[in-house]
Amino acid sequence: MKKTVLVCAVLAALAGCKKKQEEAATTNPPAEATEKAVEKAKPAEPPGPDSKLVERGAYIAKAAACAVCHTAIGPTGPDFANAFAGGLEMPDAIGTWRTPNITQDKSTGIGNWTDEQIIAAVREGVRPDGAGLYAIMPFMNYNRMSDDDAKALVAFLRTVKPIAKIVAPNKDLKIMKGPGPKAAGAADPTGDKVKHGEYVASLMLCSHCHWTPDMKTMAPAGPDKMFSGGLPFTIPMLGTGTLWSRNITSDPETGIGKWTEEQIYSTVKTMVRPDGRMIYGPMQFMQGPWSQLDDADLHAVAAYIKQIPPVKNKVPDSTFKPNAGPPPGAVPAGSGALPAGSGAPPAGSGAVPAGSGASLGSAHSAMPTAGQPGTK
Repeated sequence: MKKTVLVCAVLAALAGCKKKQEEAATTNPPAEATEKAVEKAKPAEPPGPDSKLVERGAYIAKAAACAVCHTAIGPTGPDFANAFAGGLEMPDAIGTWRTPNITQDKSTGIGNWTDEQIIAAVREGVRPDGAGLYAIMPFMNYNRMSDDDAKALVAFLRTVKPIAKIVAPNKDLKIMKGPGPKAAGAADPTGDKVKHGEYVASLMLCSHCHWTPDMKTMAPAGPDKMFSGGLPFTIPMLGTGTLWSRNITSDPETGIGKWTEEQIYSTVKTMVRPDGRMIYGPMQFMQGPWSQLDDADLHAVAAYIKQIPPVKNKVPDSTFKPNAGPPPGAVPAGSGALPAGSGAPPAGSGAVPAGSGASLGSAHSAMPTAGQPGTK
């Protein structure tokens, strides 16, 4: 009897131990399982930027020369260390204008703007608060930007490092303000060389500078005068006198009708005319970013310009005299002074943003702004 009781007690004890082990296994899972559970509970990290989208956006920024305008210039040249932080200040006939900070700084830049707000500012000239941008910002040209390229440009701008820099606002400029028309967002017609060239030329601001103004009103002299040149501007930081945007229509006498498509392409890429003369003025400062564009795109631009109908308009001879010495902003080659992919001029190029001295356009024109090309 005693043996039976003892055996039962042992069996009961063993059963109790087994039950406690099972409960422990349930309430205290292995360390490996705990780690997996914790890892699973962590919020998923947001996906990084699409590298191909950012690359395309950087390309659009180069075509549009964003860094050329949105980078301050000082006594020794552009502040490449703070590219895109704005502060380029230019005394002009329309008033002194300044370019804003477009870095991702949330207090002084556009870090708090939504993607849609950035796109609206670029293509339609309207701020998030509904205020119109002065047409120093070439939103009428960028109005043609496709939805895909606009999104890519924003993706690139999101990668620009935030820089805290306050830029004084533009006030009382004698020039029109946005908003411009709603952007259609149509795709780049890459299948048609000439139409594709027109698209790229719009982003490169060709019609933004090479138009003929009514000198009394400084509005376009007519709808056919968008490429016939004659817009006056000055660049006091680089020299004295007046520069005039050139007639780039196919008129053989007053335009560039005698130039071949290959010569137009070469001039845009190198800023050297067919006669061997260097182009003076802001257009040469576009050479940094433009020289990085695909040859196929630049050939398409040349094809488009070559077929622009002839407009007879003899542009006055330039009275511009460059200052002695190299242009400001030359930096040692390989110094790393420029942010990769910024579209800013290459190190050592001496390429700098420049001002216009031009006045206002109209809602149907490409408005004057910084970086106006077209000198003799």
